[in-house]
Amino acid sequence: MTTFTPGGVAARERLRLRRILLAGAALNVMVCGAAMAQEASSAGDVETILITGGRPVSATGQITMQEAPKSASVVTQKFIQDQPAAANPFQLINLAPGVNSNGRDATGTGRGAISVRGFQSNQIGLILDGVPVNDSGTFNVYPQEYIDAENLSQVYIMQGAGDADTPNVGETGGNIGMVIQKPSDEFHVTLQQALGDNSLRREFVRVDTGDIGFRTKAFISYSNAAVDVWRGEGTTKRQHVDASIAHDIGDSSRIALSAFYNTAETYSYQALTKAQIAQYGYDFNFATLFAPTAPAATGTVQNDNNGPLLTQRSNYYKLATNPFENLVVSVKGNFALTDNLRLDVQPYLWYGFGGGGTAGYFSETNAAQFGVPGQAFKGIDLNGDHDTLDNKLFYNLFAQQQMRPGFVTRGKWTYGHNELVVGFQYETGKLREWKPLLSVDPNGNPVSLWPDLYNEHVFRADGSVVRTQDQKTTTEVVRPFVVDTLNLFDDKLALSVGLQHSQINRGGINYLPLSLRTANANAIAPTHPELDQGKFVPSAGAVYHIDDSNQIFASATQTFRATDNSALYTPGVNLSTIQPETTVDLEAGYRYAGEWFISSVTVFNTNYSNRQQSLFDVTANTTVSKNIGGVIIKGLEAEVGTKPIDGFSAYMSTAYTQSHLKNDLYVGLANGSTVPLPTAGKQLTDTPEWLVSGLLRYERDSYFAQIQGKYTAHRFSTLTNDEEVPSFYTFDVAAGYTLPEALTGRFATKLVLSVTNLFDKRYLGGINFGNNAQPYNGVAANLPSYQPAPPRFISAKMTVTY
Repeated sequence: MTTFTPGGVAARERLRLRRILLAGAALNVMVCGAAMAQEASSAGDVETILITGGRPVSATGQITMQEAPKSASVVTQKFIQDQPAAANPFQLINLAPGVNSNGRDATGTGRGAISVRGFQSNQIGLILDGVPVNDSGTFNVYPQEYIDAENLSQVYIMQGAGDADTPNVGETGGNIGMVIQKPSDEFHVTLQQALGDNSLRREFVRVDTGDIGFRTKAFISYSNAAVDVWRGEGTTKRQHVDASIAHDIGDSSRIALSAFYNTAETYSYQALTKAQIAQYGYDFNFATLFAPTAPAATGTVQNDNNGPLLTQRSNYYKLATNPFENLVVSVKGNFALTDNLRLDVQPYLWYGFGGGGTAGYFSETNAAQFGVPGQAFKGIDLNGDHDTLDNKLFYNLFAQQQMRPGFVTRGKWTYGHNELVVGFQYETGKLREWKPLLSVDPNGNPVSLWPDLYNEHVFRADGSVVRTQDQKTTTEVVRPFVVDTLNLFDDKLALSVGLQHSQINRGGINYLPLSLRTANANAIAPTHPELDQGKFVPSAGAVYHIDDSNQIFASATQTFRATDNSALYTPGVNLSTIQPETTVDLEAGYRYAGEWFISSVTVFNTNYSNRQQSLFDVTANTTVSKNIGGVIIKGLEAEVGTKPIDGFSAYMSTAYTQSHLKNDLYVGLANGSTVPLPTAGKQLTDTPEWLVSGLLRYERDSYFAQIQGKYTAHRFSTLTNDEEVPSFYTFDVAAGYTLPEALTGRFATKLVLSVTNLFDKRYLGGINFGNNAQPYNGVAANLPSYQPAPPRFISAKMTVTY
């Protein structure tokens, strides 16, 4: 049984009710938070920005002078405001050194892919206003869901590793943080209208209240976007609400409450092999035609399975949707207890509900799927024609509901030249995942796009509902941490050491019957799996200010990432032998901030142990998270940004990365034996050796124009390095004009025209990795697939601020 409680009769009505309840709950928390703040007696700044960049900023908004003892890059509102409407955080940091970002569409409303120094998105921590938002089960991230770009003051990335006090749920890579634009001191209303290719239409409105009394201010924003997929058919629809209320208590203390709500119905982009692209074309997506199914008839075979794989009914685009809604709410309090003792407290809640659409065929004689243990199985009538001869199509979406309350608290004690931070993070996540069988009408329309209990009508003889996946995972995160920083030589030298203990405890319930939990006699998934993993994780760093313009830094950080929850439910996985991912990340660098430009250079070496990667296992006949052993990644990153010179400013970044796997990968054969694939010494997948980015901007009075470009070297798509993606380059341009005040009065109006992928470059972006493109030692080929990159995209937006 699922954990959500539907109300009403129709799925739409239940969904509408759930949204109303969520919005009401968020509003209630906001009101209560404001009331508590007004009753408090003290205030300060609770913004927990882990990048301390109060130094000069380049004119492009792409680089700020940092103080952290490790690599970090920041994009500010200066850069964000002139990017295309609906841009997501992955797109906004794409020019930063080491970042390899590839979206499935140009608008940012679809899911994006990112890798940084070889770390994939589910190995990188993503933080929204201090709240960790990686999925609690798989650690995946969905950048299109969390916040509207207009409400961002900055997006930062720590390329190598986060700090000991960085909130996370277990990542081995760096961190990407989204910092919200605080409520304004003055009353403002901002309206924005955007139009573009593929019938893009997006409206955005933000209202800042200004000071409403009791030193309290707030903002709320709403956006509504719709855009057609650029290949195939389908229209993505997204609605989003951001809100924050802040109260200045006094005496350097402050409390704020923020809420972020997103609901979307997106259509998937199909990943294709190179052979499929050659056969069907670069623009091919899920099938746009659905051959009507034959009426059910007693005594005759109705087989819904028809045609080649990519054009058959199960690959119809209306059965490949991704409906999802999520809500993030947090209260941040920062309190000055004494002159040298401060306390930060941030409780939060992350809620998500929805799924990803797939479809499949089910035979009425499938005893493993529909039978009851201990009872003779004579078949099941799925289409009501009073026989058991048929093969029926069902909408078999992957559904989930996730509820994750947690909190982070820090105490900071400053004494003399020393600063001690002691803190604790706790989170408990309840993740319900299931794959129901929802009926499809003769024209290919599912009975409901959203997961819906009331439309699950397939039951076994014992009354149990039929699902192809059915599980509940509880994930507990327990993470105490301590950081001590010592400032010496008139604050020229800062030394810091940190220690955290990351403990992630997983417990699951697998509701599937034994027949569906069994791959073979030696591979049976347990009904109540448990996996507890933990580790002490130390870090150390130093920053030395040579003078006001020059500094050097170095750091050593160990990281830890627990195994994702798929291992708990995979037949044949020995949970007692699974090792978590760990890395040791070493960095050293130099920074300069002068009169005309800011620059930074970093060298790094990352030693990876027990890297987990999703791979196909022949023995289990499924994709599993597999340990590919050790990996070494090393290289150099640099960035430089200029101040304006006669209206011109520029930014450039480069990253050189070497990677190699230490071990051969042993894979299972159907006969139960294992053989090695020749992966030792090979390069890591999706890790380009070179990334070079640049931005040139001209700004004068009310005009601006800019061009930005990026070169990405070739990337391997298999662990054996026998298939790769060629190198490519892209260019984007934008121009804007602010109407004169004499014409607009108090309604400041700005127009921006943007063109992404200016030269309509065709290239392959995101990669679904394969083991080997060619057969080795009896191991069949396991081909990678790709997301073709979106073509040239033109959009325009008009922003009016009162």
